[in-house]
Amino acid sequence: MRRPTVGITEAGDGGLDLSWAKRIHEVTAMIVVTKQLTPGCKSVLAKYAEKSILHHTITGYGQTILEPNVPHFEDSIATVTEFCASDNFPLEHVVIRVDPIIPTERGISRAKSVLLSAASSRFNRFRVSVIDMYPHVAKRFRNAGIALPFDGFQAPAESVKMVDDMLDAVHHEYPGIIIEACAERALKNVRHCGCVSEYDLNILGIDFDESDAVGYQRKDCMCFSGKKELLNHRQPCAHNCLYCYWK
Repeated sequence: MRRPTVGITEAGDGGLDLSWAKRIHEVTAMIVVTKQLTPGCKSVLAKYAEKSILHHTITGYGQTILEPNVPHFEDSIATVTEFCASDNFPLEHVVIRVDPIIPTERGISRAKSVLLSAASSRFNRFRVSVIDMYPHVAKRFRNAGIALPFDGFQAPAESVKMVDDMLDAVHHEYPGIIIEACAERALKNVRHCGCVSEYDLNILGIDFDESDAVGYQRKDCMCFSGKKELLNHRQPCAHNCLYCYWK
């Protein structure tokens, strides 16, 4: 029996680069990650709804200097809500990614607004991360005249606690939601699992007794090892987000 594989679009944006659609036959199921649910992306997802999960990244920074070419977060939430209603794409196949959260008072407030707005629109599964300040990202911030949120690569403990406290408050307001994170061990108020997890395999109807969490991407990655990248972009996309980890 062929081992199941789950394709994902992390080396680019699956809404702008639709080359993944030509590779659907290579995988058992797929997770499409995008900041912009374009008509072409919606069309393919609707056609393959049963074998697809949509990760819609909505940080709250759309139409700002950090995400100049990304739609405003309220427009993004409205678009994905309408897509689920009009194209019968299952809500349980949608994950709202608040990725990354910038752990300043203003940044945390912005992330909370996204979480509450999406939860009030009946989305109940979320993924979060705290920004990592790669040297090239820090340089972009400085060149744009933006103060760095902290010194060093990873956020200090007190900043992570502020994020945790916010997530706890959101959970209290919407106790039924699930907030997940991968490779974010400092966060406490989250479900720790990979972007491709046993939970996803169950949603996608993949019966795989030997599902694992031994991801290959980076330290502490908890993704299913059958994860397969479907894009080859590996450079900043047309959204031009300042925090992009691609150089």
